[in-house]
Amino acid sequence: MKYAFDIGGTKIEFGVFSDQGEILHRQKVATPLEDRDSFTGAIADLVLAADAQFGTASAGKALPPVGISFAGGLDPESGAVISANVPPIKGWPIGAGLSAVLQRPVRVENDADCFALAEAHLGAGQGHRTVFAIILGTGVGGGIVVDGHFIGGRSGIRGEWGHGNDISGPLMRHGIKARQCGCGGAACLDPWGAARGMERIHTALHGKDLSSQEITTAWRAGNGNALKTIDVFVDLVAGQLRLMVNVLDPDIIPVGGGLAAEPGLIARIDAVVRTNVLGRYDQALVVPGHFFADGGLRGAALLHDAVI
Repeated sequence: MKYAFDIGGTKIEFGVFSDQGEILHRQKVATPLEDRDSFTGAIADLVLAADAQFGTASAGKALPPVGISFAGGLDPESGAVISANVPPIKGWPIGAGLSAVLQRPVRVENDADCFALAEAHLGAGQGHRTVFAIILGTGVGGGIVVDGHFIGGRSGIRGEWGHGNDISGPLMRHGIKARQCGCGGAACLDPWGAARGMERIHTALHGKDLSSQEITTAWRAGNGNALKTIDVFVDLVAGQLRLMVNVLDPDIIPVGGGLAAEPGLIARIDAVVRTNVLGRYDQALVVPGHFFADGGLRGAALLHDAVI
C-alpha cells in the first residue's frame, strides 16, 4: 500500500493506493497557508486517519511510504523548496521534514514530473522510451521521463518549457503587446500558453473577458472571435513546442491540465507541431494524457517504486 499527495495552493488531495495501483481512498482538504505547523498537521491528520482505516499501523507492519506531488521546485542538494505557491513550505526541506513527522519514507517531486511519471508507466506513454509530458492548466509546465526514469534536475528545475523563451515577436505579429512573466522574463510563453493565457489572448484581441471554457465552447460552435483566439493560441503554443520536439525527439507528448479535456484543441496543436518539426512523425505525437485530471497524484504514488 502507498500514500500519495498532490499539493497545490488551494487544496491538498490525498490518495491511498494498492500495490497494483488501484485507488482505495481519496480525500481533499483546503491547503493551510498560515504557518508550517498547520500545514504539517493537515498532512499528518490524513496519514494517521488512513493508517487507522486500513490497519497499517498494526504492530509488525511497515508503514506505507508517502509520495508527494507539488507545484514548485526542490533544491537537489538540500531538498529545500525553492519555489511554490504554498508560503509555509518555501525554503523548507519538505521531504526530510515530513519524514520526521510521519515516521516513514517521504519522497517529493514537481507535479509536472509526477504527471510525466504516471503517463510513462501507466498512461499514454506506456511502452514508449522518451515521454515529454506537458501541462496546459493555469500555467505551462512539463516533465521528462526516459526509460521510466526522470532525467536532469541539477538545479531542481527541469522540463519548464513555459519559461526562458521570447514570444514577443509572435505576439506582435498578432497585434498583442507582450507582458512580463512572473519569473522575471520579458516575454515567456507561460502567461499566454495555458488556460489563463487563452483568456488573456481573447481579451487582447476582442476586448471581452471570457473563461477558457467559454472560449473553447464558442470555438467548437464556430464563433468568429473564438476561432481567431484559438488560431493565435495554437500558433504560440505549437511554435514553442516544436523547439522542444526538435531538442528531445520524444516518442509521445501527453498533455495534462484543464485544456487536455479539449481533444479537438490538442489535435490541432499536434497537427501544427508535426507539420513544422524537423523529424517525421506519422502518428499523433501530442495527445491528451490518460490521467490529465489526476496525474500528479498517481505519479506521486509511484515515486517509491524501485524503477524510478
